[in-house]
Amino acid sequence: MKMNKHSKRSKWPRIHIAKHRSGQVSFQVDLGFVEGKRKRVNFATKGEAEAYSEQSRIARANEGMEAFTLNQDIRLDAVKANRLLAPHGVTILESAKYYEKHVLAYKTAPTVKEIVQRYLADCKNRNLRPRTIGDLEHRLNSFAADFGESRLSDITLDELKEWVNDEQWGMRTRINYLTKLSQLYGFALRRPIKWVDANLTELIDRPAVEETKPEIFSVQQAKALLDNADKFGFLPYISLGLFAGLRSAEMMRLDSKDISLENRIIKIGADVAKKRAQRNVDVSDALFAWLKPLADTLKKGGPIVDKSKFWKHKELLLEAAGIEKWPENGLRHSFASYHLAHFNNSDSTAYQMGHRSTELVHRYYKALVLKGEAEKYWNLRPELTPKPSQTGTVNP
Repeated sequence: MKMNKHSKRSKWPRIHIAKHRSGQVSFQVDLGFVEGKRKRVNFATKGEAEAYSEQSRIARANEGMEAFTLNQDIRLDAVKANRLLAPHGVTILESAKYYEKHVLAYKTAPTVKEIVQRYLADCKNRNLRPRTIGDLEHRLNSFAADFGESRLSDITLDELKEWVNDEQWGMRTRINYLTKLSQLYGFALRRPIKWVDANLTELIDRPAVEETKPEIFSVQQAKALLDNADKFGFLPYISLGLFAGLRSAEMMRLDSKDISLENRIIKIGADVAKKRAQRNVDVSDALFAWLKPLADTLKKGGPIVDKSKFWKHKELLLEAAGIEKWPENGLRHSFASYHLAHFNNSDSTAYQMGHRSTELVHRYYKALVLKGEAEKYWNLRPELTPKPSQTGTVNP
């Protein structure tokens, strides 16, 4: 069979023997014009040149001439990248696609500072309570102070762990920060065009918090608070805390007109209750006795305590009562402990407190006080009836 005299000439790329001024000879692979310039590659042996030619033909068949336009730096980077990825069975293309999906996609996302501002605005639009928003502002602005100019997608898991595990914070504080940050990440994930690809807080284990029994006021301390409360406009606040178990935040929001001494009921509406879970709380005999002298004032409506003077008057009350420390949630915890011991009805105690189950009641308050002390507690009564003009409790 006669060979076509043009077969070798038509085969691409052509290989030439090139003689250099030094006298050395190389085998030159001529790729033709690439981006307007002639591209020739020299090899020391014919075998290397032929292998390169074959690779070039395959590359052109798969990718066209773009396969030959990469500059030397990019090719070297590709070699280095391949060395890193090959042991893990990952290709350069797979790596690039992952980077495009998980990094480049969020390069136009707002900064952490901007996301925090938008999330807080969204919370206000959803009519969350001022106290909730205040807590969010405190914690998220602290986060933004350190990462404000970054994007959420730029923050690594290790960076987030290091920030949350601040040695100056207790375990409960760290949990609270993680909770608020999780809400922020969730907000970023719910955008039509996401601002981050994952909620990193879900990858951080919550620290363990050792459970401790709640501290309560003794019967003597409760009596001292009640006897001195009216001097500082605190009598309704102390009475409701000790004998109705209302949360401090609920008492701050409560309007006195929702206290019905006639019907022996306190209406805790959705605008007052935690998580807007409204309920009615009984006015016990003890509570009735302490609030009865203030009945006319309470009917006028208004807050049960002067919020502008709350902290100052609270300290003055402690001093007057001869009490060194106010236990955390001391009023509410005292109510729960003495109520459960006296009435021996965990369902009733849980309901009065606004709990959905008796689990917390049994866990924290069971056997905390003796029945005899509980009886004394619920028999506390005012020795002298305070004059309404002295109370200053409502609209002082």
